[in-house]
Amino acid sequence: MQKIEWDLEFIKEMYQKYEGTNEANIQQNVVVNLLKMLGYDSSDFSYEHSKQFKDGRSDIAVKVKKDSYLYVEVKESNNKLDGRAHSQLIKYIDGSHEWGLLTNGRKYILINEKIKGIALDKVVFNIDIFNKKDTELIKYLRRENLFDVPITNYFKEIAQFKAIKYPNGGSSWNNYKSTLYNFFKYYSANLKRYRELSLIRVEEFEDFLQHEMEMKNNKNSGRKIVSIDTFDNKYSHIRSFFHTLNIKSNGFDEEKVQLIRRMNLKEEIVESNELLTEENIELILNFYSNRRDAIRNKALILLCLSFGLERSTILSLTINSIKKNKLIIGNRELVIPKKLQEILEVLKEQHKLNKVKDDCLFYTKYNNDYKPLSESTINYIFDTVSEIDKSNPNWKKLNTAYIRSTLIKKLFDNNFSLEEIVYLTGADLSSLSNLIPIDDIINNVKTRKKNYKKVHPFQQFLG
Repeated sequence: MQKIEWDLEFIKEMYQKYEGTNEANIQQNVVVNLLKMLGYDSSDFSYEHSKQFKDGRSDIAVKVKKDSYLYVEVKESNNKLDGRAHSQLIKYIDGSHEWGLLTNGRKYILINEKIKGIALDKVVFNIDIFNKKDTELIKYLRRENLFDVPITNYFKEIAQFKAIKYPNGGSSWNNYKSTLYNFFKYYSANLKRYRELSLIRVEEFEDFLQHEMEMKNNKNSGRKIVSIDTFDNKYSHIRSFFHTLNIKSNGFDEEKVQLIRRMNLKEEIVESNELLTEENIELILNFYSNRRDAIRNKALILLCLSFGLERSTILSLTINSIKKNKLIIGNRELVIPKKLQEILEVLKEQHKLNKVKDDCLFYTKYNNDYKPLSESTINYIFDTVSEIDKSNPNWKKLNTAYIRSTLIKKLFDNNFSLEEIVYLTGADLSSLSNLIPIDDIINNVKTRKKNYKKVHPFQQFLG
């Protein structure tokens, strides 16, 4: 087979020359030339040959090996290549084959029939040859990458993940797509062949993260990318990918904290990404235990961790807000966790011993008199936490609003419904929409398991 030099500019010129003409011109002058440049032998092209197809006649059947074909369906240049065209090509593909290419000369849609889902879910790539970002994906249409090596299978797996978890796309999918595409581009370029997903090791993903950080830090972008910035979200993306596809992975189910240690990430950077880690909450509670008004302050922080209370709500709480194991806030009756209940009982006893005249739950002593807590005092209680580590400015962001937003996000991640989150925290739907992307809500509804056990994100501190 004679190799033809790669020349995408020539393909673009041919498309522009024959744009608006009939399908046959697009096929012979654009598509066939591109296929030959991609390493397919024109002597193996069968045109409208019904014996090659299970149902109907695809425009070109490219014989790659004895029993392997790439089926190509060519449309006129003004064809939008909609779902109907996808379904048509899929029908042409025999169950023993996988790959099809749908094109109008400008766009090239790679389809894999083995992907589970509707016709549009089976799209692996949608490449526009006039889109610079798309053109780097054309190499995965090469005969070598599609059939011989075949590294394009990695992107088939990504498409299957999307079909299951993000069938409607959206901003969340775009974040996952970026991580997965970049990793498998890196991985396939180094390995130069396809390897079963179950054989990919977490250390290889760590190598990718290190490589990506080095590349970004060498671009003089003005902001240096530190390791945890890259690690935290991207590790979650790849872990979700393996979990969703039910792939038994080599280390991707390991706790993130262990991976962080192995990658020698700096502890203060870990804290900067999420302040309310288990370790940090333990530090906060121990900090309050060794200070004045320990019971009051610990009750305050645990109430915020339990229900995401705002300052105005905290100030409105009275002794009568607590009835046995319930916290009454308006028309909401919230079950108080065991450890918090014990602390609140002690706080109520102190209220009696100190003969506080006001029935406010939280109070402070001022000029030998007990006064209801003020917003400024609540701010001060949280501000003192920065003394845990004065060298780390991230402790300064702890306040009721931060705890509230973190709790809402974690409740959602732990499979609490929007109704349950509203009831527990008193947040309105407008607040939720600012914290939880609509795409995540849609996909949670689709993937949420029935009778899934819900666990409060800070359960170990609440009992």
